[in-house]
Amino acid sequence: MEKEGHVTVRVSIGVDGRVTAVERVSASDDAFWAVTQRQALRKWRFRPATRDGAPVASTKVLTVRFRLADL
Repeated sequence: MEKEGHVTVRVSIGVDGRVTAVERVSASDDAFWAVTQRQALRKWRFRPATRDGAPVASTKVLTVRFRLADL
């Protein structure tokens, strides 16, 4: 199935920079949402936000775009 689309998610980021939760904001397709959620929880890493020099939990809204590549 050759499709293009996007998913917008709100990710919760722990003090260690790992994603602790993923909330769907919007998605052009349920399959794109499922892939994004799985990858975010397993592989995404961030530099944690800081307050007074100490890492703190935070949230961020991101959009992931799925595009067909020219080969």
